[in-house]
Amino acid sequence: MVFAAHFRPWEGGLLEEWALARDWQLDGGFRVLYAYIEWTLSRPLHLLPTMAGLAITNGSPTGIFGIMGIVAAGQFLAVMWALRPVSRSIWINAAVALFVGLHPLWPAGYLQRFLPAQTSALAVFIALGFIIRWLQQGRTRWLIATFLVLVLGFAAYQGPAAVAPLMALTVALVVPSTWRRKIAIVVVAIGASALITLYSIVIVRLVTPVGQDSYELSNIETSVVKGPRELVHYVAGTFINSGNLLVLGIIAVVILGAVLSLTRVIPYTAGWLMAGVALVSPACAIVFFGSIAWLQDIDRIGYTTSLALAVALIVWPVAAVGRQTRLESIFAVALAIVALVGCVVGIARWQPYVATQHRLLSALQPVVDRAAGDEGVVVVDHSGTFGYLYTFPLQYLQGAAIVADGDPTKVWLCFPEESSYPLPSGGVTCDPSGNGLDLTPAGTLAMPGGDVDFYIGKVDVHDFETKEFK
Repeated sequence: MVFAAHFRPWEGGLLEEWALARDWQLDGGFRVLYAYIEWTLSRPLHLLPTMAGLAITNGSPTGIFGIMGIVAAGQFLAVMWALRPVSRSIWINAAVALFVGLHPLWPAGYLQRFLPAQTSALAVFIALGFIIRWLQQGRTRWLIATFLVLVLGFAAYQGPAAVAPLMALTVALVVPSTWRRKIAIVVVAIGASALITLYSIVIVRLVTPVGQDSYELSNIETSVVKGPRELVHYVAGTFINSGNLLVLGIIAVVILGAVLSLTRVIPYTAGWLMAGVALVSPACAIVFFGSIAWLQDIDRIGYTTSLALAVALIVWPVAAVGRQTRLESIFAVALAIVALVGCVVGIARWQPYVATQHRLLSALQPVVDRAAGDEGVVVVDHSGTFGYLYTFPLQYLQGAAIVADGDPTKVWLCFPEESSYPLPSGGVTCDPSGNGLDLTPAGTLAMPGGDVDFYIGKVDVHDFETKEFK
């Protein structure tokens, strides 16, 4: 079920996966990796899951969906395996695992662009199993495995760098063990997070060629947060403006912790710990201190907060004393229902964007087929629909057209010179009927906000790259 929720190949791409699939089909996988290696140097395994998906289907986004399904199902299985030595109830384990695998508070997890983040989350929950086994057995191999799997996960995406130490501390406080083991596992988790932070901010800067920047460094140099007050300001603003679902999730976990402890399903201290972890979950957004834009992105904030709330829920099966099995079953069923409902709502959130993209691609295909030789297709959007996030940002329409139609014809998106709506970032205005251009009208797509016109003709790509199209 978890796999099926993430495996939706009929949707095609939505954002970066269009460009990656185009590059794979035109240039081949190794050239794609080489082209992006400097940009992803601070997270060297970032593109590995996506590239694996493209390799399976020879450049089709279908393969990325397949890897997404495998990773999500892996999260479910990882939680079940991790909790096995300490939990008394497989049903509670399954409910918590469903919350992790279906991430009902993080709809963005159903997008292909967040596959690296999902892969990193998988590493975190594999590490959970190693942490529990270290605390119980004290074998050094579990300590080493924890460190290695966290570092590998962070090499795909550093988002859980604050969640992992919080998880190690939380589990160490619940699982009976010696203080030496408890301190050691927390230090190891902090060490893995510190190492990847040092690498992505300092070491990458030293090895990056002059004139080049990684993704993290380019953002840090332009919009870094200036201090703790500004960090709190932006995170709180994101919760207030678009984080109602997350706030509701935090409140629900706090209440669940209180009810479980008051009904003696778990000890009072465990109930307080659940509530405390839930309340501090927004603080895990500290990993995005390098960019104000990241702190204002509910998809990123939702990722770290949802993971931290999963850590809070893990306290329940670990600390349960087995006295109220019927009551626990009711709570487990309720949590599973929440996960399923959140899954449906999360997938549905993106369907209007998917449908909008498909409408444009379907209308564009016969026009692209008519273009001959070195002719290109100019798309003039009078509706104010396209060119924005999730509706073909400017650099993705060309790739989507190639992947969808298999035709390398150039496609450009531009906007009328007198637009009644704000142009998307990097948008180019154009007037296909004037300025000596030899463009032929080739069709129109009616959208709610106006028409989208298609033209065929010879256009110099340099005009679009310099934003001086006339």
